[in-house]
Amino acid sequence: MTEATAIRVVGTAGHVDHGKSTLLTALTGMDPDRLREERERGMTIDLGFAWVTLPGGGDIGFVDVPGHQDFIRNMLAGIGSIDAVLLVVAADEGVMPQTREHLAILGLLGIDRGVIALTKRDLVDDEWAALAASDVRGALRGTALADAPLVEVSATARRGLDELLLALERVLGEAPVRRDVGRPRLPVDRSFTMSGFGTVVTGTLLDGSLAVGDEIAAVPGDIRGRIRGLQTHRRSLEVARPGSRVAANLSGIDKEAVTRGMVVARPGSLETTTVLAVRLALLASASTALEHDEEVKVHLGTAETMARVALLERSQLAPGETAWAQLRLATPVAVAVGDRLVIRRPSPSETIGGGTVADLAVARLRRRPETVEALERRVAPSAASRLLASLDVPRTVAEAAERSGLAPSEGDAAAAEILADDRAVPLGDALVSRDAFEAFATHVERICAQAHRKTPLRAGASREEARSALGLPAKRFNALVERLVAQRRLAERGSALALPSHRPRLSEDQERRWLSARAALAKDPLQPPSPAQLETDHGIDRELVAALAERGDVVRIGTEAVFLPEAVTRFARVVVDELASSGSITVARARDLSGSSRKHVLPLLQFLDDRGLTRRHGDDRILVLTPDTARQRIASFTHQGEDGP
Repeated sequence: MTEATAIRVVGTAGHVDHGKSTLLTALTGMDPDRLREERERGMTIDLGFAWVTLPGGGDIGFVDVPGHQDFIRNMLAGIGSIDAVLLVVAADEGVMPQTREHLAILGLLGIDRGVIALTKRDLVDDEWAALAASDVRGALRGTALADAPLVEVSATARRGLDELLLALERVLGEAPVRRDVGRPRLPVDRSFTMSGFGTVVTGTLLDGSLAVGDEIAAVPGDIRGRIRGLQTHRRSLEVARPGSRVAANLSGIDKEAVTRGMVVARPGSLETTTVLAVRLALLASASTALEHDEEVKVHLGTAETMARVALLERSQLAPGETAWAQLRLATPVAVAVGDRLVIRRPSPSETIGGGTVADLAVARLRRRPETVEALERRVAPSAASRLLASLDVPRTVAEAAERSGLAPSEGDAAAAEILADDRAVPLGDALVSRDAFEAFATHVERICAQAHRKTPLRAGASREEARSALGLPAKRFNALVERLVAQRRLAERGSALALPSHRPRLSEDQERRWLSARAALAKDPLQPPSPAQLETDHGIDRELVAALAERGDVVRIGTEAVFLPEAVTRFARVVVDELASSGSITVARARDLSGSSRKHVLPLLQFLDDRGLTRRHGDDRILVLTPDTARQRIASFTHQGEDGP
């Protein structure tokens, strides 16, 4: 086996019976009409394939497409990923309706290079041939093929074939190298079974290389398998390069599971969607305007599906006009940003327009100026601007690059640029645009402000509830909070988030109740009343206790003990002094020294353990810190609430 260099692919186009298949047979020695019905009817129905070696030594593959209007769907399945077109026009008939439709499709798909073959030259005289050539040039005026070389040929007389191959070689030599972004995808145009091999799919490989042994998925559907073998032009390969016609033998996948319109790709590398945002152009030749919510047939790669068109700038798109639209597809397609598509009216059958995928939209877009502005940013000329437009929500650089239609290296460079000029903000493993960051920041600030209004006694808004409201994973939400705390826009209060200016506020009545409760707590500080007693006797409920703890008036230990800070300080000092002299302390000894009870000593000792002063050793406690360090620590932790450090 070998590793292939990319082989250029040329697609035919032209009216039915203008000699496309006959010409390819003369050029290659292969009959691209592989179906018995095609050979019997003398007309191409489905895609055909052939290849030839050029005079300079390189190979090209041909995709022969049907010319008859009844088989336009098959033509579209094969024409989308070619490097150049061989436009075939019969000299005895000239430009015909299907010629013009194929030209329109080529323009919609962005195919901008090719060669014109004026076939059946042996059937006309020189004057007629000149008229036919002039007819072709007139039809090409204003298109990307206006200056394409024109070669007069006769397949039966084998006239002009060498000149045609030389012209193709020159045109293909000027074509840009197919991009390799490390995300290979093979749009399937055929699927069949070969005896002794199993399932085989064919297509033109895009955006990356595939190797024998690679794990793959057929999408939509995420049907997993492996590449058992690869071929290009019946030559076995270890690696197939982007731009090549490829036959892939798949293991672990039944033939019935993979059909035309699916894409073979690496698992998880290609999105499927039923909603696309598209810059849609309606052909000037369209019979009528395109209406909002009109049903059309969408051809994308080798896939075909029905869709509803939601026009985002107006209620109607006139022939020759361009506008933003959202296509709501009847079935999912596997697609990448930058892919081109064609739309047709199903009845009467007519190609009416096409466009480029700008975004794999998830949400339904509304007809608003800001919607259009956002989409315009997605097709901005600079890579940095396009990447930034994809960071309306936090995404990794790789995710944003793929969504923007950028190669990984382009995405990395664009990310560095927008970070350097502060147009993007890092959030954990992701980036987000500065505008989106500010929107998140404002949202969490409003959540806190609302919590302060509703529950002024509480420390703030629940951290987890705020995270859930923003819809961010923990890692990215924590990075957002960390940045806002550093900017002094938020304050962390244990498991709560608050505006820095917020302090739990007690009413005059609550302050009076607190004074009464404080006296009760101070009466016997290390044997205080329970929270239930505080509520029954003094009206101090758990919410008020939490507010008092937040401002440092009490220390909550667990759920069943409330102490004055000075009581906890006194107990801690007694324990630390005993440990400094004796090395360990029992529960009974702590009870006797503090004058408390076992009921209260147990949670107090656990409190010291939790704060890192002491550690349980059997039934005793030992000191973890030096006595001096422990005494310094005591002064700070008694002014923290239950969730303090």
